[in-house]
Amino acid sequence: MSQDSMKLVAIAALAISLYATSQDASAAPSRPGPPAIVVPTDYPTIQAAIDAAKPGRTVQVLAGTYTEQISISKDLAIVGAGMDTTIIRAPGTLVPNTLGSPSIVEVYGGARVSMSGLTVSGPGAAACGEDGVLRWGIRVHTNAHLDFGFAAVRDIQNTPMAPCPRSGTAFSIGTSVPGGPPASLSIHDSEVTNYQSVGIIALGAGTRADIIHNIVAGPGHAGGVPTDGIELVAGAAGTIAHNTVSGNICPDDMPENCGPDFFNQLQHAGIGAAGPGIVISHNRLVGNQMGMFLAEVDEISQNVMVDNDYFGLGLAGEDNGLFTVTGGEITGGGGGLWVAAVFMDVTVNLKKVTFSGLAGPAVEILEDGGFTGTVVGGP
Repeated sequence: MSQDSMKLVAIAALAISLYATSQDASAAPSRPGPPAIVVPTDYPTIQAAIDAAKPGRTVQVLAGTYTEQISISKDLAIVGAGMDTTIIRAPGTLVPNTLGSPSIVEVYGGARVSMSGLTVSGPGAAACGEDGVLRWGIRVHTNAHLDFGFAAVRDIQNTPMAPCPRSGTAFSIGTSVPGGPPASLSIHDSEVTNYQSVGIIALGAGTRADIIHNIVAGPGHAGGVPTDGIELVAGAAGTIAHNTVSGNICPDDMPENCGPDFFNQLQHAGIGAAGPGIVISHNRLVGNQMGMFLAEVDEISQNVMVDNDYFGLGLAGEDNGLFTVTGGEITGGGGGLWVAAVFMDVTVNLKKVTFSGLAGPAVEILEDGGFTGTVVGGP
């Protein structure tokens, strides 16, 4: 046998050996992780199980209602028995979390946490102006991350529901303090309903929220409070896609605070966002005061806005004043597109956006301070 032939035989033998070794390794069973800590079997409360768990463990919460506040600062998975069967409910007396205001769930300190198959629920027992009002349903801060899926946050409000300052937000992610630590949220296949102020708000540079395939529903006109559905503001980025957002309005009896006058009143929206790194696509906005009110987002595409009181879509320039809206439709309700050229010139390019059944104008342009608004490809 030649030297070259011997080399080929040796290489083939080595390849066979390596393949056999890999097959043995893949066939070997993986070692099971430690069993889940079960509530109430192993510990009577969720917080007791969290305190006892080592990072990386799973806390399994059986069906039932658990009246407690919980605080998580380590990597954990919290798994309930189902959205409608495992309930974490606000206790009658709420105590402040590490930021000084009450929440039902707090995730902080760099923890990476997942929660699924459960509901976090209010209402808080305090009335507006009393100590211990329910400020947040879930608060995520100081470099923490929460993955929240197949779950719900409901009735984050005081008793009775009222327009209380700084209370009644279902999810709050990050901080508005300049230079403060960011946080992040991934929420999917979930419900956020009947909140008193904001459904989901992410704020601060470096904070990110990916909000996909959810129902976000404010109390509507019957709630008697001004609400907003989803907000990415103050430098936060993220993706808002495939959600249905409804019932975010301002009551008719609060004209001193909100109404259709852009210059003297506030307008509340299903989705409000401003800043780079934001994608908004394939959402359905139904029965809000404004379907969406946006400034300087990266992508607006394939959204459907139905029966929103004032306008389906409002756009106001904040950075460069250039918008492209691709696909989607605005139908029913008040007007279609509201363009506010009051801080800079604003140009809006509409690409295959349809308008129908509107009580007001398909396009309305507000101009002030010498700035101009332009809509290209409009109806």
